[in-house]
Amino acid sequence: MAEMIKRKLIYGAGALGVIAVVFVLTMGLTFGKMGDLHKPVKLGAAAPPITQVSPSVEDLSNAFISVAKAVTPAVVQIRVTSTPKAVNVPNGGNSPGNMFRFFFGPDFPFHSFNEPQQRPEPEEALGSGVIVTSNGYIITNNHVVRGADPNGIKVTLLDRRTYQAKLIGRDPTTDIAVIKIEGSHFPYVSLGNSDSVHVGEWVVAIGNPFGLDYTVTQGIVSALGRDINIIRSKYGIEDFIQTDAVINPGNSGGPLVDLRGRVVGINTAIATNTGSYEGYGFAIPINIAKEVAEDIIQHGKVLRPYIGVEISDIDQTTAKALGLKEPEGVLVQSVVHDSPAEKAGIKGGDVILKFDGVKISHGNQLQAMVASKSPGDKATVEIFRNGKTETKTVTLEERKGETFAALSGSGPSESANLSSLGLSVQNASKDSLKKYDAKYGVVVTNVQPASEAFNRGIQQGDLIISVDNEPIRSSADLKAIVKSKKPGDALLFRVKTPAKVSEYLALEIPPKS
Repeated sequence: MAEMIKRKLIYGAGALGVIAVVFVLTMGLTFGKMGDLHKPVKLGAAAPPITQVSPSVEDLSNAFISVAKAVTPAVVQIRVTSTPKAVNVPNGGNSPGNMFRFFFGPDFPFHSFNEPQQRPEPEEALGSGVIVTSNGYIITNNHVVRGADPNGIKVTLLDRRTYQAKLIGRDPTTDIAVIKIEGSHFPYVSLGNSDSVHVGEWVVAIGNPFGLDYTVTQGIVSALGRDINIIRSKYGIEDFIQTDAVINPGNSGGPLVDLRGRVVGINTAIATNTGSYEGYGFAIPINIAKEVAEDIIQHGKVLRPYIGVEISDIDQTTAKALGLKEPEGVLVQSVVHDSPAEKAGIKGGDVILKFDGVKISHGNQLQAMVASKSPGDKATVEIFRNGKTETKTVTLEERKGETFAALSGSGPSESANLSSLGLSVQNASKDSLKKYDAKYGVVVTNVQPASEAFNRGIQQGDLIISVDNEPIRSSADLKAIVKSKKPGDALLFRVKTPAKVSEYLALEIPPKS
């Protein structure tokens, strides 16, 4: 028994010895690792994988950095507060108006049910702008500040100073507006010459997309003279610079800048199906924005110069009908009475080839060039007429308001069906001619869908006055001229719309099927 106890004590002492050794070894390793924590840790390779960068690449990178540093201080964030008008609100969702809206859609005039009105809460929107004078004048977009409440425009600078801005003026036809903050010695930009911008040129866009302050993106000018039909005005001027520099909601009103730090455009719109950037942005050329802004600041309104012509672009068929070797210039559809164009001797049917020595290729280009001038300025206009070129001098005038006649209807009996062109006509009565303010012509009574007449823009209710400068006094006259032509020939129609607007439209005799 005593021997067994002795053995257990020996075994116990041995076990304790083993445990002690393990403990000492473990603690030694632990303290060793803790000591390693104080040693410096080296992350990443000692040298970069690329030791030399092309000097031209570094120069381009430095150019972007320089532009961002130079221009960003003059870019501002614009916060606009607007309160929508009172709206009719269905009572409990069960009012007659709500039921009709459910069945017939949101455009049903449910307000006729005398539903209660409620004034909505103010709404906020963000945009951008660029300071153009040291005393605080700022150019932005009209659509950024349109509808702002009184005292509803706030401007924040890069250094976080915030000001209440005053609306100086806005111009819907160019989507340009001018606002002002009070103070002095503000940073401001240099304005370039948008006429000197080239496709392929590097540009930088700066603004506040999605409220992400002072975001800088780069790209190239991908096209010039874009007309994207976003300014819903008869006199809307669209001659956008297209760029692939990333532009998103909130960039509107911010600058598009060249690599010398000069503003060449005001970022305005994007082409998108989602509401965000998909590859193309559009900027108003700074030459247009500058002219508008100067007028607003100096005169409180835009002194819009005009020539007084209705114009349309020229395609291959129209060029053939006019006797041009190739499609060029713009076709004068009509001339406003007592306008600068009429005084200079320009007539309907003329082709404007050049304006102040610059070749014209599309109508919005001519509109933009005229808009960049002031009333009283003189301009040379090269025209093509009857196979010859002539030069006219036009003195631009300020555009006044215009009125247009209401739509009116047609006339009586004798008719003709020109199936090759896809239209039918009938003679116009004396009363009908008075409504068109015309001495002769035939009324279009029907246009077949997808026909030559339809595709070229002739519409039911138009009055055909002449074809190839031959007066059309009856349906028989028109039928005889068309019959004398062969497939492939082009005819120049002069028509008058029910609104008394004259147009020249070129139609080509289709091949016989």
